[in-house]
Amino acid sequence: MTEERLDPVRLSGWDFATWRAASEDPIMRSTMLGLLILECEPDWDRLVDRYERASRQVPILRQRIVEGPVPWANPRLVIDPDFDLSFHLRRFRMPAGSTWQDVLDECRRQSMSDFDRDRPLWKVTVLEGLPDGQAAVITKLHHAVADGQGAIQLGAALVDLSPEGFDLGPMPRAPRGEHISSLSFAELMVRDNVEWVLDTTRRVASGALPVAAQFLQDPGDAVRQLMQLGDSVLRFVRPPSAQLSPIMTGRSINYHYGAFQLPFEQIRSAAKSVGHSVNDAYLAAVAEGMGEYHRRQGAPVPQLNLNMPISLRKSDDFGQNAVTIAHFTVNTSAQDPVALMAEIGATVARWRAEPALGFADQLAEISRFIPFEIISSAATASDVTASNVPGPPVPVFLAGARVSQLVPLPPPIGAAVFVALLTYNGEATIGVAMDDKAVADHGMLMDCLRHGFARVTGAPVAEWNPLTGMPAPAPAKKAAPAKKAAPAKKPVAKK
Repeated sequence: MTEERLDPVRLSGWDFATWRAASEDPIMRSTMLGLLILECEPDWDRLVDRYERASRQVPILRQRIVEGPVPWANPRLVIDPDFDLSFHLRRFRMPAGSTWQDVLDECRRQSMSDFDRDRPLWKVTVLEGLPDGQAAVITKLHHAVADGQGAIQLGAALVDLSPEGFDLGPMPRAPRGEHISSLSFAELMVRDNVEWVLDTTRRVASGALPVAAQFLQDPGDAVRQLMQLGDSVLRFVRPPSAQLSPIMTGRSINYHYGAFQLPFEQIRSAAKSVGHSVNDAYLAAVAEGMGEYHRRQGAPVPQLNLNMPISLRKSDDFGQNAVTIAHFTVNTSAQDPVALMAEIGATVARWRAEPALGFADQLAEISRFIPFEIISSAATASDVTASNVPGPPVPVFLAGARVSQLVPLPPPIGAAVFVALLTYNGEATIGVAMDDKAVADHGMLMDCLRHGFARVTGAPVAEWNPLTGMPAPAPAKKAAPAKKAAPAKKPVAKK
């Protein structure tokens, strides 16, 4: 037997909310891109073989989304009976003289185009013929089937720790696909919804027993706990309703990408030296950068609305989303980076301690009954979204080619700006998506964000070109000479 049957999987509350938003409004499309820069062109046959193997081991690579007979029914992930790997893998040779901006432009075009919704929601494009024999791999993935950390986990099934790789054994059996009828879907919908209600009831009941006991022992304290939970739920379901930026007010389906890099140790040391986390320093740098952009535009603003994904992923979770969103304001006029880190750290700590955090998926489940206009308005009220995802701490290889850089390229998803940090092999790479109607000067915003990181770390952050100015990975102690070379950003940046 060469195939095995997998039952349809119910799209979780958060995934369904993401899918619904992307379906209702193109501004809310959530196409994640991961860009890999390779030191040489990958072995195409090995690459195809590796993706074939991964598609058999990681079901999401062969699953497509099937919607139900009624709009409020959770769609199902089912194995695509017409799965064709060649549709999802493609390669092109770039014209001679292609630049880093050409690569970013191709990423932009791919991100702004929607998926074929009758197929699994991913695509990989290999760009060959880049300077010095390098290649780029663009991985496109719908946010409804994986969050940032889930995408990293999916990628782990594809890379090796050496150019040669190791023997992976015989090819696993392929999952068997099948078409799902309306009647079959209705039966699944009834069964799964009953199971969801029973599971939710059990969770509520298991939580109610301690509360009931507490009520008998101390009624006043029990009532306070219930009121705190209610207030916490309201904070999650009532995000900001209006933007705070006076200039980043427009939203569109067009956006541009930018990216830069600095040694991860600079961020970690800046945070550790004053007793804060890397995430505190990261968000402080983003807040300072966004504040500087408004000051240079002649529209200083004291605060901005920020969305921050909070990971709920457990070690055994794989694929799909395990995340919720915290909504809060950040100070964009702070004079002291350390004080800003402390302020942000306290805010994030409060969100991570929210009692409603454990009910994040249940809250997402009820979003189907909220008019989409309200959801869209809440998303576009975000001035900036910032995420932070750890990547591999050591060099990895794809089909025999060493991965020199990993670049996160998120979609705005309603925000004016989305900033994503991804660490890889000692480097911190920041990818930025800028809505064209919200951000009048892309180059200025990128310069301001570099200013924000320089302010927090105390070290200059130069413009970055991984194709022509890519420094060889080196231990942190060798980073000092780069400071002298920083002024030599002239050949990279402004051309």
